[in-house]
Amino acid sequence: PSAVVDPRVDEDARRRRESARRRAPQMQQPVRRKPKVAQKATLKLNSKGLTTAGKVAGALGVGVDVVRRALAALGSEQRRRDADLDGDTAELAAMEIGRTLEVVRAVKAARVVKDSIEETDAKEALLRAETLEREASDAFEKAAAPYPSGDDWSSLPLRPPTVAVLGHVDHGKTTLLDALRGTQTSEAGGITQSLSAFTVGNSTFLDTPGHAAFSAMRQASTHAVDCGVVVVAADDGVMPQTQEAVKQCRDAQASIIICVTKCDVCEVKEDDLRLELLDKCGLATEHDGGDAPLVKVSAKTNDLDELRTTLELVAEVSDLRADPSARARGAVLDVSSDAKTGLTIDGVVRWGTLRKGDVIVCGDWHGKVRSVVADPLGAQGTEAGPGAPVRFSAALSCEGGGPLEGQFVVVEDAATARSVAALRGRALAARRSAAEARSVADRVAVAVDDDEEENVVLRPPVVLKVATDAEAKACEAALQALPSGRAVADVIKCDVGAVTPSDVELASTFDAPIFAFNVGASGSVREACRRRDVAYTRHDIVYSLVDDVASYLSSKLPPDRISKDVARAEVLQLFQLSNGSTVIGCRIIEGNFPASAGVRVARSGEVVATDARGVSSLRRVKDTVAEVPKGLECGVGLHSAEVSGMVQEGDVLEAFVVEERPADLGNVT
Repeated sequence: PSAVVDPRVDEDARRRRESARRRAPQMQQPVRRKPKVAQKATLKLNSKGLTTAGKVAGALGVGVDVVRRALAALGSEQRRRDADLDGDTAELAAMEIGRTLEVVRAVKAARVVKDSIEETDAKEALLRAETLEREASDAFEKAAAPYPSGDDWSSLPLRPPTVAVLGHVDHGKTTLLDALRGTQTSEAGGITQSLSAFTVGNSTFLDTPGHAAFSAMRQASTHAVDCGVVVVAADDGVMPQTQEAVKQCRDAQASIIICVTKCDVCEVKEDDLRLELLDKCGLATEHDGGDAPLVKVSAKTNDLDELRTTLELVAEVSDLRADPSARARGAVLDVSSDAKTGLTIDGVVRWGTLRKGDVIVCGDWHGKVRSVVADPLGAQGTEAGPGAPVRFSAALSCEGGGPLEGQFVVVEDAATARSVAALRGRALAARRSAAEARSVADRVAVAVDDDEEENVVLRPPVVLKVATDAEAKACEAALQALPSGRAVADVIKCDVGAVTPSDVELASTFDAPIFAFNVGASGSVREACRRRDVAYTRHDIVYSLVDDVASYLSSKLPPDRISKDVARAEVLQLFQLSNGSTVIGCRIIEGNFPASAGVRVARSGEVVATDARGVSSLRRVKDTVAEVPKGLECGVGLHSAEVSGMVQEGDVLEAFVVEERPADLGNVT
C-alpha cells in the first residue's frame, strides 16, 4: 500500500524548492563592486623647492625603481634615490607612471610672536642697558676735566690739528705722508697694516691702513680726528674704502679734504671725479657749492704746496684750542701688550697734558700711567701736551671684560677711577645680557619650517696671536669675511703677544693650528709645537694670513668632485656577444677616449642614460687599449648592462672623468 504523506510536509518542501529557484539567478551573477576612485597624491617640497625620488615613490605608493624608470624615460639624470628633483620633474614622473601628483611648495612661515614673555624680557633688558650706559657716560664726563665756554674758550691757546689720512688701499697714503715728512717707509707686502701717529710741522698726522680688513683701525682714528684727508688716486677714482672714509669723517664731524694723488701718472679728469664723489659719496666739493676742498698733488715730484696751504686754512677756520694745564683727555688708537712693560697704549691727547703718574679711565679699564713717550717715534719723556701723539705704558685693571678703546680721561684719584670704570663694567654686562635676551626672543618668535634642511657648517678651531688689539680686530674681521657656506674658523683664542707654551697646550687640546700675525715664538715654543704636533705659521701680511686660514678650512672639508668632459664618440653599430653583453662600435669624433672614463649616452642632444662606472673594456681591433685618439674606431663595453641596452645606433657616447679639487668654502652642495 502507498505511504501516506502528511500534507504539511509536502507544503514545506514545495516552499523550499520555490525559494531555491528564486535565489538561483542571483547566486549565479557575479558580485558587482564599486570601482575604486584613484585619489590624488600630495607631496610637499622642502624650503628650497626640491624633493627626491624616494619621497615621490612614497607619495605615489610605488617602488622607487618605478620612479627611477620614469625619470629615465623623461631623460633626467637625477635618478638616484636621494637625488634632488624639482616640483615639475616630480609631476612629470608621476604622469609617466600614470598617476596624478599634486606638488605643494613650502612657504616659509612669517615671523610671529609665539610667546610675549621672551620679547618683554628682551625689551626690559635693553632698557636697563641703555639706562646704565647713560649713567656711565654721565659719570665719565663728570669725572673728566670740564670744557670752558664763551670768553674762556677764546682765551685758550691754539692746539695742533689731528689729520687722518684715509682712503682706498694702494692710493698712495703712506707715500704722501713720507713726502710730507721727508722719510721713506718700508712695509711688509707694500701695504699699511697698522695705525700710526706722528708730528709733522704743527700738525699730528695719522696714517691709516686701506685694506678692507682694517675697518676697525680706521674707525679708531675717528675718535681723534679734526680733519680727514681722503686720498683718491687719479688712475682709480672713488673706491669702496673712499666711500667709507667720507662716512667716517662725517660721523666724527671732521672737516674733509679730497686729495687727488698720482697726478704725475695720468691726467686728472676733475669733472668726472667730482660727479663720482657726488654720486657715490654724496659729497659736494667747493667747486659744486660744498665745503670740501679738492687738491691735486704728486708725492713723487713733491708737489704738495696746495695741500699744505689747504691744511693751514682748515686748521685756522676750525679754531682748535685746548688748556695745557688741565687734566688730560685723549683718544686710544691702539694697544699692545708685553710681558716686561705690560700694556702699552698709542693715542692722541685732545685736551690738557698727560703726565707720568696720572690716574686714567678708559671704558671699564682704570689705573696709573707708568711712563710717557711724548711721540711714539720719539724719545722717552714725562708728559704729552694737547694735540700730541703719545705712547704710554700703564698698570690697568678691568672691571667688566670690555675692550680698551675709545676715549680716555685723567681723573682726580684712584677711587673715582674705580667707581667710573665699575659703572661702565655694569653697563657692558647689561648690554651683553640684553643681546642674549634678544637672541632668545628671536629664536622663540620665528617659526621654523619642519621640512627646512639646514646645511651643516664645520667649525674647525684655530688659535690667533697678534701684536696689537687693532690687529686682532682686523684679523678676526678678515676671517669672518671668508665664504662661510661650508666651514667657518672657530677662533678659540685671539690674544696679543708672542706665542706661549699655554697657547701650544690649548692648540694641542683642541687639535687647532696656531696662526701668528706680526709676532713670533721662541725656540722652546717652536720645539713644543713640533713635539705636540701643533701646526704653527707666522705671517706679516694680512693677505697671507687669510689665504693660509682658508687653505686650512678647505683641507677639513671633503674635496669637491668636478665632472670634466674629455671625449665624444659616435655609435656606428652594436654587437651582441654570446655571453649576453653588448659591444658598442664607435668612432671618436672629439678628444681622446680613455678606458677609465664614465659614459653618458646622448640622443638628439639630450642625455638619456649615464653609467658612472663607465667603460669596462676598450678595444682597438683586437687589442685592449688605454685610450683611443680622435678619428679612430673602437669597441666600447660598459659596466651597466641596463645602459648598454638603451644605446642605439646614431647615439653619442660622452666620456667624462671626475676630478677632485680642494673644497670651495662658499660652494654649498
